[in-house]
Amino acid sequence: MLLRLAGMVGVWAVIGAAATGAGAENQTVMALSGPNRFVQSSVTINQGETVTWHNGGGNHNVQFTDGYQMPSNPSTTSWTVSRTFNTPGTFSYVCRQHAPGMAGTVTVLPVSAPPGGNPPPGGGPPVEGPGGGGTTNPGSGGPAPGGQPHDKVGAPLKVTLAVSDATPLARQRVRVFGVVRPARDGQKVQIQKRLRNGKFKTIATARLRDAGADKSAYSLHLRLAADTVLRARVAGDDERATGLSRGRKLDVHPPA
Repeated sequence: MLLRLAGMVGVWAVIGAAATGAGAENQTVMALSGPNRFVQSSVTINQGETVTWHNGGGNHNVQFTDGYQMPSNPSTTSWTVSRTFNTPGTFSYVCRQHAPGMAGTVTVLPVSAPPGGNPPPGGGPPVEGPGGGGTTNPGSGGPAPGGQPHDKVGAPLKVTLAVSDATPLARQRVRVFGVVRPARDGQKVQIQKRLRNGKFKTIATARLRDAGADKSAYSLHLRLAADTVLRARVAGDDERATGLSRGRKLDVHPPA
């Protein structure tokens, strides 16, 4: 259906839905011309999820450094190609016709441990560093008081994370927001960034507020200095295991 949308209004509607769909598991990228570019050029998914590319206009294809290439030659047809990523890591690709300027990346995050396993990476007091900023109230992602994690029962809390701008300028305020199900009004949500070693560090916290009978919501602003992968974390309790959102990659650009 995406390829039947006529005009740039339809194209940008598709892009906006892909960029803000916090609950979506897979990602969509458009190949465009005038100028030649991929939008979103960099996406983040979880291990086992899929990225789909659509040609929205121009002579393009998708060519990865590991040899994957579809279509086999750049084409002006309204092609659609999909690739599922089962291995964590960052994968770079270009349009062969317009490389190196027309390029992008797919960041694949490892699947978190199942409920009842080890607590997810992260914890300790909030720390500001490259890509940090925002509120830094005390809060940790570590074990419960006494040095031992809570015994978790039931499914994990469902946590979403969305951003107002996935390609902000450095130090520009970016709104980070989402919901948690079931409702956990008054509990803390931790915003964490991924470090170079793959672990996550809490950089900001916010209080969950009432958003209806079955969910709570949060919203806060960050100022980012460098490209960052963010996730939201809500600690578990006696009813639910700890919930983690999907990772969201932000491509931070220097001011003009």
